[in-house]
Amino acid sequence: MGRSLETTRIIAAAQPREVRIVSTPGLRECHYGLWEGLTRREVAQRFPEDFAAWRRGGGIGSPTGGEDFLTLAGRAGRVFDEAAQEGKTSLISAHRGPLRAILCHALGLDQTFRGRFLLTNCSLTALECHPEYPPRLILLNDTCHLRQKPV
Repeated sequence: MGRSLETTRIIAAAQPREVRIVSTPGLRECHYGLWEGLTRREVAQRFPEDFAAWRRGGGIGSPTGGEDFLTLAGRAGRVFDEAAQEGKTSLISAHRGPLRAILCHALGLDQTFRGRFLLTNCSLTALECHPEYPPRLILLNDTCHLRQKPV
């Protein structure tokens, strides 16, 4: 959460008016248990049965000793619902796992579709939310703000 919070502070500081920052554990990244810090190849070698089951299930199950992805999806979805109900512009800065879970939740997709969303570090994705219709995806994985401007 530290990097996401720092990103949020940088964005807030660049705004023309004061921005309220709320840190919530609901947006923390998935806890990968014994898989933490390992590459996919290392996980497949050290935990072949668990990894194969996780892959067969669309990555929805639990990494060995870790958090079930549906638990992550539930908490991230609740954070999104709260923000959307406020009726104001909100920024959610988080790691890829919670953000992809939010996209599936907001767009009414099964969580097994989360791997179809490419989300690059520091990219922008935007959803438009109105009470009278479901959220609409209006921007996905935009990184144009990262390009260096000519001198």
